[in-house]
Amino acid sequence: MSDSLRNDLVVSGGGMVGASLALAVGRMGLRVRLFERRSREACHAADPYERASLVSLGSGRFLAGIGIDVAALGTPVARMRVWDGQGFGSIHLDAEDGGETLLGHICENRRLEQAIHGAIGATDDAVLHYAEELVETAPCQPEIVLRSNQGGRLSATLLAVAEGRQSPLRKQVVNAPLFREGYGQDGITATVWMEKPHRHIAYQRFLDSGPLAILPFRNDHDGQPRASLVWSAKRPLARRLMAMDDSAFLAALNEAFGPQLGRFYQIGPRAAFALSGLHSSRYIGRRAVLLGDSAHGVHPLAGLGVNLGLRDAETLATLIGTAITRQEDWGEPATLRSFQAQRRPDNLATVLACGGLSHLFSNNHRGLATLRDAGMFATGFLFPLKRFLIRQAMGL
Repeated sequence: MSDSLRNDLVVSGGGMVGASLALAVGRMGLRVRLFERRSREACHAADPYERASLVSLGSGRFLAGIGIDVAALGTPVARMRVWDGQGFGSIHLDAEDGGETLLGHICENRRLEQAIHGAIGATDDAVLHYAEELVETAPCQPEIVLRSNQGGRLSATLLAVAEGRQSPLRKQVVNAPLFREGYGQDGITATVWMEKPHRHIAYQRFLDSGPLAILPFRNDHDGQPRASLVWSAKRPLARRLMAMDDSAFLAALNEAFGPQLGRFYQIGPRAAFALSGLHSSRYIGRRAVLLGDSAHGVHPLAGLGVNLGLRDAETLATLIGTAITRQEDWGEPATLRSFQAQRRPDNLATVLACGGLSHLFSNNHRGLATLRDAGMFATGFLFPLKRFLIRQAMGL
């Protein structure tokens, strides 16, 4: 195989997580190839649903370190307001109580992805292949041999799989048991316009059908306040909501959320997706590693999913950098075991915690409602616990 087809790292999946890993390692001067099954045109197009994520302060610092200015792409979040729609409990999480000015930024997923792709295009050592995916792998020391759906063959010191929850390559490279949990909910996303400004506050109200989040979004071109809606609802309700016209949907939203932001009076296109939890019992194979949603998937109630993936990317990039310094092979088991040991506990705990919170709040049992109220009340007065939750939300 010619040198032009040998790579230090190959990444399968050009979403935010896979692309950030490719950019981080490419900036080290290594030869990196990133494969994305979507076309260039699809990736460069605007997302009509403007789906967004809370990029935590810690994730934002990682992205800034590889040349991506999250502040220029997103809307700052300084505070969170979480309350139980079935009781009186509430939690206020303020960045200043955690020793920072911001919890993070709400970023439109597609815009962040496009910024990372643009930065990869400006590097000399990373190559992005659109409309091409890897379909076959064969470990062959000291490399892994790969074939794409276009017939191309190449090799790599390490393959990183960041293809999402339905990853085709996952079973090939890491044939391990998967934990899956269906929540019986769909997540509805859209952009909404409201009467009052959000004041950089992220809101989340727990209803018996599921959590309803209103996340601060940049104003429109006329300066009107907007927010990103993520409404997680039990499937029968979600289907009824999706079948409503905009006027009926907005009426249901105003009733469910309350008057904190005045009246929601306009909504953009809506999308719905099934919610579930996922965790691979193992992240590593022979010269291959899973990260992001290919390794774990969480309920969106805490906005942690993309941040777990970005922490995966940061950890793996750091370990590769350490291996370079030590003149070691970063595809060898020692480096991969270190990645798994560092990331698996955090990811698994978050998957289970988010699933548990969803079950705890998505019901109308009176005894549990009392327990929830007591827990929220206590959190507000136990500053060390509150500060811990704030630092977790920041990804620090």
